[in-house]
Amino acid sequence: MHSLARPKGTMAQMRSDYEVEDEQTALIAGEERADRSHQPVLFGVSLTSVQVYQVHSGTPILNLLCVILLIVASATGFVNVPLTRIVEDVICHQYYVNSLEEPIDEKLCKLEAIQSKLAFIFAITGMCEAVVALLAALPWGITADRIGRKPVFSTALVGMALGVLFTMMVLWLPNVFPTPFVALGSAFLFVGGGTAVVIGILLGMISDVIPEDKRATAFMRLHVSGLVGSLISPALSSAIMAVTGPWPVMLVAVACLMSGAIAILFVPETLRHDQRTEATGSENQYSRFNERAANTVGRLKESLSVLASSSLLLLMLTCLFTAPFAIGVHQFLVQFISKRYDMLIKDTGYVQAAYGLVQIMQALLVLPRVSSFLLKDTTPRLFKMANEQERDLTLAKLSILFLLLGFSALGAAPNVSLFILGLLILTFGSGHSSLIRSLMSFYVDPAFQSRLFSVICMIEVIGSFYGSPMMAGLFTLGLRLGGGWIGLPYYGLALLCAFCIGILFLVRVPKHAVSATLESEEAMAG
Repeated sequence: MHSLARPKGTMAQMRSDYEVEDEQTALIAGEERADRSHQPVLFGVSLTSVQVYQVHSGTPILNLLCVILLIVASATGFVNVPLTRIVEDVICHQYYVNSLEEPIDEKLCKLEAIQSKLAFIFAITGMCEAVVALLAALPWGITADRIGRKPVFSTALVGMALGVLFTMMVLWLPNVFPTPFVALGSAFLFVGGGTAVVIGILLGMISDVIPEDKRATAFMRLHVSGLVGSLISPALSSAIMAVTGPWPVMLVAVACLMSGAIAILFVPETLRHDQRTEATGSENQYSRFNERAANTVGRLKESLSVLASSSLLLLMLTCLFTAPFAIGVHQFLVQFISKRYDMLIKDTGYVQAAYGLVQIMQALLVLPRVSSFLLKDTTPRLFKMANEQERDLTLAKLSILFLLLGFSALGAAPNVSLFILGLLILTFGSGHSSLIRSLMSFYVDPAFQSRLFSVICMIEVIGSFYGSPMMAGLFTLGLRLGGGWIGLPYYGLALLCAFCIGILFLVRVPKHAVSATLESEEAMAG
C-alpha cells in the first residue's frame, strides 16, 4: 500500500530429537504406564515426530490446548481490523480513480458506494468460507480419525495462514487482481478444513483425555480461551496499527496461526492406537477410504434419528436463527462503528476489546454463579428452579432477551458511548449458545450427543450462508435511507432474537434426562 513498507523477518529454526515408540506403548493420557512416564516417545505418525513425554493426566493436555487455542484465536482479531482498513482503502482509491501511491484521507472513504461494496465483499467471503466448511469438514474429519488429530490440526492452520497470505497478495496488487478476489482466499481452507475442523479436533482431543463428568468444565475453559484470544487481540491490533499500519498486523495473524501449527506438535497424540485403521502393503488405501467415508455418511444419517423430539427440533431451529449473531460483533462491527461514528478503523479494536473483557467476566463469574444460585435449596421460591432442564431453558430465554435489548441498543445508539453500553447489555446474553446446547443434551442418549453437536455445527454453518448477505443488504438499505436507519442490520438481529424467544416458549423440557443405552450404540456400530 501507499503508506506502509512491506515487513520483513526471519523464522527461527527449531530442532528436536525423538525416538520411535513401540506400537504397543500407550498413546494417550490416563493409561497406567508410570514406569515409562519420563521416556521420550513418538506420538502419532512420523509427520508429527517431536520430543514429548508420556502424560498420565488429561489436565496438562487441556492446559496446552487452551494456550494453543488462545494463540490461534488471536489471529481473528489481528486479521479483522487491518483487513477492513486495507480493503476499504483499495476500494476508495478505485472509486476516486486515484493512484495507490497517493494517500486518501480515511474520512473520504465513508461514502455509501464505498461502504456498500466493502460490506458485500465481506459477505461474499463469508459465504465462500461457509461452502468450504461444508465440503471440507467430512473428508478432513475422516483423515483425522485415520492418521491422528495433530497432523490434521497443523494442516488446517497452515491452510488458514495461506488464505491470509493470498488475501494480502490480492490487496497488495490491486491493479492485477480485482478486489473481490479476496473471497478466493477461502479456497485455501480446503487445505485442512478451516476453523470448523480445528475446533472439532480440539473438542475431540479433550473428549479423548477428559472423563465425561468433567468435560463440561473443560469445554468451558476452552471456550474462554478462545474468547480471550479473539476479543482481546483487536485492541493489540489497534495499538500496532497506530505505529506500523495494517500490513504488519496481518503478518502477526499469520505468525499466530503458524505458531499454533508448531505448538500442537508438542502435545501428545490423543487418538488411541486401536482407533486407527492400520494399513498394510496389500490393502487398497483408496477402497479403505471410500469404505470409511461411506460408514461416516451412514452414521450421519443414523444421527438424524435422534431428532425425534419436537422440542429438540425447535432448539435446533434457534441455532439456525442465532448463527448470524457472531457476525454483528466481529468483522461487521469494525465497519459499522467506523462509518456511523466517524471513527478511524484502527481505533475500533479498543471497542471490541471492551466487549471482550466483559464477556469473559460474564462467562467465568456471572453465569456460573447464577446457574448455581437457581438450584440451591436456600434460593427463594420465586427464583428457584426445579431442575437443570428448567434452569437452562429459563436462562436461555433471558439470555436471548438481553441479546434483543443489546442489538436494539446498538442499532439506535447515537454515539459511541451508548453503543458500548449496548455491547455491555449484549454480554449478558453471550451464554445463550452454551445454554441451548446444554438443554439439547437432555433430549438424546449420551452415546449420540457428539453426533448431535456435529449436526448443530452444520446448521450453524448453513446459518452463515444467509447471515453475511443479510447484514450486508440491511446495511446498504440503511445507508440509502439515511439517518437512524443505518442501524438496520442490528434491528434485523433483534428481530431474529424475537423469533428465537417465541420458539423457546414452545419448548417443553423432558421430565428427566435421557438415559444411556449401550444397546443402541452397539446396534449402530453393527
